[in-house]
Amino acid sequence: MDFSAGMAKQLLLNQVKKNCSNKNFALSPVSIDVALGMVAAGSRGPTLERMLALLGAQDIDEIKQSASAMMAAANCGGEGGDGPVLCMVNGAWVDKRFPLVDSYEEEVLKGIYGCDAQTVDFLHQADEVVNKVNSWAKDASKGLITNLLQPGSLSPETTIILANGLYFEGTWTTQYRFDASLNQKRDFYLLTGDTVSIPFMTGHKRYHYESFDGFEVLKIPYQSSAELNRKFSMYFFLPHEKVGLQNLLEELCSNSGFTKQDYFNLREVSLDRVWIPKFEFSYEFNVSTTMKEIGMTFPPVENPEDFSEMMKIPKGIPFFATKMIQKVVVKIDEKGTKAAAVTYGRVLGCGGPPPPKPSFIADHPFMF
Repeated sequence: MDFSAGMAKQLLLNQVKKNCSNKNFALSPVSIDVALGMVAAGSRGPTLERMLALLGAQDIDEIKQSASAMMAAANCGGEGGDGPVLCMVNGAWVDKRFPLVDSYEEEVLKGIYGCDAQTVDFLHQADEVVNKVNSWAKDASKGLITNLLQPGSLSPETTIILANGLYFEGTWTTQYRFDASLNQKRDFYLLTGDTVSIPFMTGHKRYHYESFDGFEVLKIPYQSSAELNRKFSMYFFLPHEKVGLQNLLEELCSNSGFTKQDYFNLREVSLDRVWIPKFEFSYEFNVSTTMKEIGMTFPPVENPEDFSEMMKIPKGIPFFATKMIQKVVVKIDEKGTKAAAVTYGRVLGCGGPPPPKPSFIADHPFMF
């Protein structure tokens, strides 16, 4: 997943450099990685070689094994229990002119990705397909993502849509839940220096926290289930400077520092005050355009026949892979977090007084 994570870093940095200071950004490297893996599993020849290089895999078996492990990890319980809900679903819509190869449909889509492909008519009923895909995305995101595709967004030349949906819902551990009666309107400082008044949640207790050179990190754990051997937490990366987000992102893009355990093994300390915005936002971006902006070729197709492992391509019918889109919705409130992402690819000391307690005031752009 190094490629997708690297692209995520670069996208966020590019957006900040463009002075898109009034926007919130969110994306899911996992969702992108799964969608690209679905494409790679149906390719061969030079196109497969480029996809393998893109995904950092030695061969197609490595991609399949990784996908199987990811699907199993994402969908092992949680719903209806005490722990967070994490689920991943996949969808496929195939034009009737390009029937799927049986082995790809059965072994890859159904066997690995748990996906039942639907045969559709892009040529004459494109808007009906839009409705089907949007209905699937809404279900996959538990209602958070609507209108993934707009009417008229699918051309008659579309051959197949492969989509991945990732949904997460978690409740803060009891001691870390915020009291809504303590919420206050406070100023949030934009990168332009302007301010907006938004609701903030607050608390003053012991948190997992550490201050580093140029930024500080706060961790809030989600309630976990005793039956499931996995735990989730949200990490907030807050620059010390109100306009320090670009420097933080440049640090993230320049090295692998943000994978260091130092940033995740935080001490539990008493904080004088914590202020975190209560927010909900959605963000959609074109994965293929972003790949081109950072110097990667998309679509990575050398020859349309390289997709003959995926579908039967009649001679004389043009075949192009066109674009990949992701839409993400994030909601954070007093109880916890809801987040969903849908990616679709159209193929196409002692002594003296004690030191003052630190505070964590997230009143300017941060990462999570």
